[in-house]
Order: sequence, then C-alpha cells, then structure tokens
Amino acid sequence: MEYRKIIDVEFREFDRRTLEKTREWLSDPQIKELTITPDFDEKSQETWFQSIQNRDNYYIRSVWRGDDPIAVFGIKHITATDGEIWGYIGEKQYWGKAIGIEMMHHVFDYARSLNLKSLYAIMLKENIYSVKILRRFGYGEETELDGERMMMRYYL
Repeated sequence: MEYRKIIDVEFREFDRRTLEKTREWLSDPQIKELTITPDFDEKSQETWFQSIQNRDNYYIRSVWRGDDPIAVFGIKHITATDGEIWGYIGEKQYWGKAIGIEMMHHVFDYARSLNLKSLYAIMLKENIYSVKILRRFGYGEETELDGERMMMRYYL
C-alpha cells in the first residue's frame, strides 16, 4: 500500500518509560474508551508488564518520535493460526500522521514471520479511526460482538 510518510518514527522494545507513558495515555477518557481499556491500577499494570517478558502469545512494540514514546501496538492472543491486533497513538498531536499505517505494516511483517493465517481486531463500532485504517488494509467485518463492539479480520 502506498502512503505518504509524514514523520519519521522508530519501533522499539516496550520498556518501562513507555509503560509509564501508557498510564498517562490511558487516563485520557477518549483514549481509554476507544481502546476499550478496563480500569487498572499501578500494581496490576506492573504485574502485566512483568508477565509480557515471558509470554510467547503476546507481541508488543513502542513507537518513538525522537526521544519520546508516542504509541504502542502489537498482537495478543497469538495462536498457531491467528492473533488479535491492537494499538493506539497516545500522543494525540500525532493522530492522522500515517503512523497507524506504519504500525500495521510492522504487525503484518511480524505475523507473516510467525506463519499466521489471519489477524483480527476487536473495536468499538464508533471507533471510526480504527475501522477506517482496517478497511484500507483489506480487513472485512466478520461479526458484530454486541451492540457496541465488532470484530474485523484480515487473511494474510
């Protein structure tokens, strides 16, 4: 897919600095709602952070602009055949700057390296940002999960 790269970003390991930024980002009501994030506290987030080091069913990366983390993304619930993509740009000034497209390309490359057959995403139906980028990449609506959420899938 062709797109115009607007800004330069770098993908890095998910580290403690990014973890701390996610607390800030997910305290924003709009981001929390769009990502369907449940309430959490610092202790539960730390437990989760420690657990991802040893999980083979979870892939996470951070997106950096210069010296600052600005987004996170990855694949969770990875099986032999598929996984659930997720991600968000926490620094809102970077929304609409084609970073999501770069994140999607990276996720596709990683999923193909695992020989996954498909990727799926679960999102709020009203999350027009996610629906738009997923449709652009060829995801199709697979099912409505409830009155608010839907699942889309892409076959690699």
